[in-house]
Formats: sequence, structure tokens, C-alpha cells
Amino acid sequence: MNEPDHYATLQVHPDVTDAEIKRAYRRLMRAVHPDANTHDPDANRKAALLNDAFEVVGDVARRRAYDDRRGHASVRRYQVWAEQPDWEDIVAEHVSPPRPAHVHRVEPRIEPDEIEVSVAETRARARVRRSLRIVNDCDCTLTGDVSTSEPWVWGPIGAITVGPGRAAAFDVEVVSSRVRFPGISRVVFVAGDWTGVVPVKITGYEPKRRRPPATDATYVPPRRRRAVKPR
Repeated sequence: MNEPDHYATLQVHPDVTDAEIKRAYRRLMRAVHPDANTHDPDANRKAALLNDAFEVVGDVARRRAYDDRRGHASVRRYQVWAEQPDWEDIVAEHVSPPRPAHVHRVEPRIEPDEIEVSVAETRARARVRRSLRIVNDCDCTLTGDVSTSEPWVWGPIGAITVGPGRAAAFDVEVVSSRVRFPGISRVVFVAGDWTGVVPVKITGYEPKRRRPPATDATYVPPRRRRAVKPR
């Protein structure tokens, strides 16, 4: 059974002082006391809840143990540190060093390592789909999101989780009407300690050669100027 939130019962914040807890208890008890609320059938239950809460957090030793169980102790501890002139040094002494970055026993990979879509496919279908697979041979769990570098490649929305020794597959789509050339994009899977990149290329594209406009006019060579002799 979960332990009740005695601070919520007394309508106070966990970082209040002992004196404030006593004032809150007396104020609430006057409002719900059974002798003053004979018309309220729940008055006895309300008073009992207040008494139970005050017996725990109204006692210094019991309150400390209750805070440790519920995680409230750190709130008051930081508040006391903040009041000290050298609070930065105090916090630095008590803050745990950052955990070292995870090193994969076996580097994850994405298969295939490249995607190619032909121009003929984009002309035949509005959307061309390709499947990718993330393989995690490490003993950790990978969680990340997929993004793309160009708007004509669509990937899945939301986080993808790959357990240790497992693989996860997902699809990406090339939206034919949005392709812009040169057709080069990337599918990127970003996890906390690993990033996988797969290039996406549109193949078979040939730019049109510009030709001079056709005309029916007859070619007329330029006239040569005659030299004028000086008189």
C-alpha cells in the first residue's frame, strides 16, 4: 500500500519549516474538528487524517525518515545550501560526477548502408518505399528518433527502441512530386550514444540539354565594308 502524502493532507509544501507545519495543522484542525462540525458525517475521518499526518511530519525524526522515503529531503537540503555564501562550492562537493559515456561492445549498424531510387520508379509511383533495419548486437538498449535531411524523404514519427541483441525495422518513403535535383538526401537515426546515417540517392537523372531556338530565316552573311581611300 502506498504511503499517503502527509504534506498534501496538511496543505503545505515539503520544504516548509516545522513551525509552519504546526500552524497549518492547528488551522485545519479548527476547521474540521468534529465538535465544531456535528453536521458533517466525515468530520471524524478528516480529523484522523490530519492527526496521522501531523504525527509523522510534526516530529523531527519521523519527518526526516518520511522525507528520505519519499525523496523530499533533497528539496530542503538544496534550500539550505542556497542560503550559504559559498553555495557553489557546497553543491560542487555533493554533486555526483557525470557517468562515463557508454562504449558499445559491438557498434550498432543500419542495413542497407545506402538507398537508391531510380527516376523511373518516381515517375511510376507517387511514393517509393524502402525498408531499413537497425541491428543492435550490443548488450545495451538503443532508443532514438529518425530524421531526414530533405523534405522529399519521409521517415517514421516517434522513438524507436532496439533491445540488446535485437533488430528493429522501419520504412522510409520518397515522395516523387517533391524530389529536387540533385536527388541526394540522408536518413539519420540519432540515439543517445550512437548515430547512424544512410544516404538516399535518386539515380538515372539526366539534365536536359539546352538547344538554340529553331528558325526558318535564311542565313545572310555580314556585309564587308569597303575601304575608303583618302583624297
